[in-house]
Amino acid sequence: MHNQQQCLNQLGNVVASLGSDTFYPALCQAFSCFEEVSDLLFLYFSDQQRPQCIYSNVDSEEHYALQVSSYINGPYIFDPYYQASLQGIANGAYRLKDIAPDNFKKTEFFRHYYKATHVTDELSYVVALPHHQHLHFSISHARPGKSFSVKTLRFLNSISHLITELLSKHWLLQDSHHYPDQNNKSNLNQALQQALKNFGSTLLTPREHDVLQLVLHGHSNKAAAERMNISLATVKLHRKRIYQKLDISSQAELFYLFIDALSSAKASDSGDPLQAYMT
Repeated sequence: MHNQQQCLNQLGNVVASLGSDTFYPALCQAFSCFEEVSDLLFLYFSDQQRPQCIYSNVDSEEHYALQVSSYINGPYIFDPYYQASLQGIANGAYRLKDIAPDNFKKTEFFRHYYKATHVTDELSYVVALPHHQHLHFSISHARPGKSFSVKTLRFLNSISHLITELLSKHWLLQDSHHYPDQNNKSNLNQALQQALKNFGSTLLTPREHDVLQLVLHGHSNKAAAERMNISLATVKLHRKRIYQKLDISSQAELFYLFIDALSSAKASDSGDPLQAYMT
């Protein structure tokens, strides 16, 4: 209870810092009252560019490279938080375990990013901004392998509306934000999204392509069957045929096939990156 009161007292300083450069440090200071809390990141997402870390309390270069740079420069499009924002998730507080696909821990994105950072419990405040932009305030547990306590989670969720409103208001008060050119045809982020959406579409049937997309994002066969309203046996058959057509044998190989196809595709390509890669 003492930590919660300290946090609430500190949030008074956050309100006073709205629109100023001290806003994000003040918000980090408020959450530092909790021993469970570590690695506070403010990530900005736009349709026009890769994610940007606009502030973090990560103090070492090595830790920053692991926690932030590897995410921004990696296949962030598989991040459940990123995908949730694209799908229009409401402003609020979300734990990774509550929004991630059921098979997410078996994906290569999880293995390469989350296992490397040793983050096992994460909560993010997600805020929708004007012009198809989003802001995520990510909070990780301070100890590897540990989960937030029920008491801490209850408090973090109880102040969700307050935190998201503060983040939204601060963003609008700042004069330094320049919205990217919506007509930028060389847009990298949109190209990545389009490449993922089209991946395998020319070599697979529409149903097989739907299964491929769900598998890539970390859904199990059972979850894919429920989402597509088909039987589990049918999903397994589609998956078997996908692997045969693409000459692979695992989800990991599917992930790396996407990465390889993406790296060999031309920036101007808007179709299936796998088609050019296979030929």
